[in-house]
Amino acid sequence: MPQIKRLEHLREVLAVLAISLARTHGRLAWFLSSALDALEPVLRWRALPADRGGSFGTVLPSPEEYAEAEDAVRLLQDALAAITADMVDLGSVRADQRANEARGSGSAGSTAAG
Repeated sequence: MPQIKRLEHLREVLAVLAISLARTHGRLAWFLSSALDALEPVLRWRALPADRGGSFGTVLPSPEEYAEAEDAVRLLQDALAAITADMVDLGSVRADQRANEARGSGSAGSTAAG
């Protein structure tokens, strides 16, 4: 795969992680934040030579750096797949949700009656 496509893919991974982190809290948020931190050097990479003008501090990564970042993304995908395999079906209702709904409907009923 050409370097420009490899870099494009790695940047897309960073964008997805950042968007996912925006509405995630707790341990998963900390995990995603660490993944973003580990992949942060990708933001300074460029795939094209800086012919004229400045490169704004970007660098051309080595083939080894590309391989390491791509390996890290694969490991991240495996870890997230394992995490989601252990999660409860998102369509199911947990006991604490039922209790909250019962309290909410009870208070809504008393408000409507009052």
